[in-house]
Amino acid sequence: MISKLAIILSLSIPAVSFAEKKVPTKAPDAAPKDDVVALTNDPIVGKADRIDGDEAKNVVAFTFDDGPNPSTTPAVIDALQKYDIPATFFIVTQRITGKSGERSRELLQRELAAGFGIGSHSVTHPNLRAANARTLEKEIDGSIRTLAGQIGKPVGVFRAPYGALGPAGRARLKKLGLTEAFWSVDTLDWQAKNSERLRKKVRTMIVKQDGGVVLMHDVKPITAKIIADVFDDLEVENCARLAAKDPKKEPIIPVSIHYFLKDGKTARAIPEDVKKRTEAYKLALPGRCAKRPSPPVAPPTSPAPTPTPPTPAPPTPAESPRK
Repeated sequence: MISKLAIILSLSIPAVSFAEKKVPTKAPDAAPKDDVVALTNDPIVGKADRIDGDEAKNVVAFTFDDGPNPSTTPAVIDALQKYDIPATFFIVTQRITGKSGERSRELLQRELAAGFGIGSHSVTHPNLRAANARTLEKEIDGSIRTLAGQIGKPVGVFRAPYGALGPAGRARLKKLGLTEAFWSVDTLDWQAKNSERLRKKVRTMIVKQDGGVVLMHDVKPITAKIIADVFDDLEVENCARLAAKDPKKEPIIPVSIHYFLKDGKTARAIPEDVKKRTEAYKLALPGRCAKRPSPPVAPPTSPAPTPTPPTPAPPTPAESPRK
């Protein structure tokens, strides 16, 4: 039975239509739940064939996964800016949501302001190789909604955690118009223990392959520690190649992933602003090389003295025959 108080309250509260109700989103920084395809409609990097890293030579694209991390990502950004190197950051979007993600969101904005590329790396970093449709929607679509809302523009490139993506996942990317980004230089920095060994490994792999797409993780302290040295090693290599003037060994120019985009067998056109940045690096390289300290010269060694041949012993006189 309805009480008199309930009747009075129902008469005193004005009716509100569903359209007038404001339903808060789960995260204050999430994009509105509109058509995800509109949030991936990037004509520059979207809808291309999978990036494998072997599409171009004498260029190298650095990519960083799993961030942002306030403890380590700033050192990576600092090194990139010091050596004027482009990069793409693949974001795990649970890092940039909620109150705990405030500092990470600030780092994401810093990456944007510096002109770095931004791609999706899922919401929670699961293995998607055998993921069902519901999980794919949650991890791919969900990350796009959050990330596009944060950067204020479409997200056209996706990298699967662990590089693991099955047929259903690739079909999902194609439906959304997302370019899958793989790599050719797997530094395995996530399991490295020795920083000097990791540094040498990265340089060796880049030189051996004449560039490629480098996979590293801006959330790893060892990567933050050595990344500036990695870039310095690349500059040393390029300066040596310039000095040698060997047409078979051109400098390995750091570029963005635009140089690895293809539609079938056709390389995608490079945007003018990206071209200008690459040309500016090439033009500045001789000057950077000239300012580098000269490598230490080993002191000349004195020639070893020629050994004096031993004096032969006098012949032993023959014994007289017995009589």
